[in-house]
Order: sequence, then structure tokens, then C-alpha cells
Amino acid sequence: MADGVQQVAENRPLRCFLVAWFVAALALVSPFGAAPASADATAPPLAPHNVVLAKSSVSGLAAGAFMALQFHVAHSGEMAGVGLVAGGPYLCAAENPLLAAACMQGNPLWPRGQPLYEAAQPLAAAGAIDPLDRLAQAQVYLFSGRADMVVNRKTVEEAEAFYRAAHVPANQIRLETGLDAGNGFIAPGGGNDCNANRSPYVNACGDYDQAGRILSHIYGGLNPPAPDMPAAVPFDQTPFGDPDRTGLAPAGYVYVPPACGRGAACAVHIVFHGCRQSAAEVGDAVTTGAGFNRWAANNNLIVLYPQLSARNSADPIACWDWVGRTGTEYATKGGAQIAAVHAMLTTLSGQR
Repeated sequence: MADGVQQVAENRPLRCFLVAWFVAALALVSPFGAAPASADATAPPLAPHNVVLAKSSVSGLAAGAFMALQFHVAHSGEMAGVGLVAGGPYLCAAENPLLAAACMQGNPLWPRGQPLYEAAQPLAAAGAIDPLDRLAQAQVYLFSGRADMVVNRKTVEEAEAFYRAAHVPANQIRLETGLDAGNGFIAPGGGNDCNANRSPYVNACGDYDQAGRILSHIYGGLNPPAPDMPAAVPFDQTPFGDPDRTGLAPAGYVYVPPACGRGAACAVHIVFHGCRQSAAEVGDAVTTGAGFNRWAANNNLIVLYPQLSARNSADPIACWDWVGRTGTEYATKGGAQIAAVHAMLTTLSGQR
């Protein structure tokens, strides 16, 4: 770390102030309205199924993509692959909101995938994340839209550089940058024009089916998607940690295909929403409209949609933590949000 970054990292009160300032600034510049009410707290518990844990995978948009990469690095031994839509490399913010802004903007000097891979090595040596050599087995999908005004293409390219530094073979990495897309999941029938950078952050770009591309890249040849749009159902998130620490909403969402409900062996794909993209704010635009459930229905994939709640000045727009506001362990197995979502995964597998 540079000396200035190290000083911030060692000054906890200053770091906490900067994190709160950074998230509040994002809320002030956002064109959208106030945070919605919390989800219903009476949802049923998350039920176990016949889950093949080692075939799990994860994806996300923007802040959700940064979290998806963090979750992948922390638990790479259980992950078959990752899909990053407008996401950057591990430890990109270095617990410094000023670096977080540079990270999203694609500053020529920051981020850099290779040094951030090296910065992860002490965490692996300490057991805070899985051994980094496990990353080499992953299938990696990355996407940057040419009209994205939130996360710069260079940031996504440095996420690719991080995985290359981790010795992921080139034929396992798919980077797509040719679409005139704004910041959002891309789905046929999405609520926005292709180049939009606005809520609900689900854009239509012709017949480009991002959920299908992510899942096909991770799992190989898939059966055709279901013709309809199966809906995810709510589950109770309250057993998975103190919401004052995790920021979790009372309810998350899960889609379980009929075959998985009858006991077939199934994998789990986790989808992390972006900022201002929780179900409380955008309804089922992600949990149904992003298209993951259609592909999951005929391919023995359970889709898990953990949800944050816009709670207070520390996180007024329901962003997954890739900056460090939930504590210094935020990007590791011990991070409040990573631990909570991993507990959901192990609950689905019947191992908790």
C-alpha cells in the first residue's frame, strides 16, 4: 500500500468517517427517490435441498459484482465460477473511499489487478480466505457496457488482470465489452433501454441474454431456458446475522426449480444486486426479470438472491460492502456480509 493509504487503513475513526461520507455522497448524487420500506419479516425459513456445494457460483452487478468477486475469493474452494457485471478487482477500495471512487472511474494508476492479487496473499496465508490456487479452477465471465457511466471499463479489465494473476487459464475467462449498454443486468424484455444508467438497472439490448451467458460460461452446455419467467419466493433472512452489522433486509429471495424441490442434486447460483436495486426498491426486476430463473428451471440450479435494506446514513442505498464500512474483515470469510450469505448457502445444502 502507498503511505497515504496505509495511514487511512491504520486510522479507524478517519476510515469510518470516510466510508460514511462516500456512501452518503453516492446517495446525494443519485437521481432516485427515498429508500423503500423494509421487506416483510414473516417470510418462511430457508429450506435445505440436495445441493452439490462444490458446484456453487456467484454473480452480481456493480457493488454486487465487487461483492461477488469478494465472495468468490473468500470461498473459491466451493465455487465453480463467477459472473461480474461492471465489477472490479479484489480489495479495490483498500478500505479508502477515495480509492473506491478512483476504482470505479478507472484511474490510470488505480486499480491494478496484479498488485491486488499480491495483497490477497497474506489473507490466504492466514486462512482468512481460501487458498488462492483454487481460483485457477474457476470459469470467469466479465462484462463492461460501452455506455456504462458508473463503473469504467478499465476497472473491469483490472478484474480480469486479477484473475490472470491468479493463473486462471485464458480459455476460462470471457470478457465482453462490445455492447452499447449502460450500468445494469442485460435481459430481453428488461425495463430500460440498452444504454440506460437508471433504476431498475435491468436493460434490454436486443436478444442479449446475460443470465444465460453467465450460467452457460460457468456450467457449460445448458438445456434451453423455460418459456415463462418463474418467480423467486421470499425467505427469512433474520437467522443469518444481526442486521445492524450485516445490513440484511428481513427477507431474501430464492428460486428452487421443481426438480430440486423433489430431491434432485442441484447447484446454487448466488446473485448480488447492485446499489438501489434491492427487491424493496425495484420489486421483482432482478429476482425474476434478470432472467436467471428461466435458465435455472431446466438445469437443476437453485438461485439465491440475498437482500440488503437501505437502513441509515452508513448505507442509504443498500450497497454490498466492498469499501469496508462493516469492518476490516469485510472481504474475507469473517466479513459480516460474506459470512451471512455463506450461512445461507450452507443452509440450502443442509450443512448448517
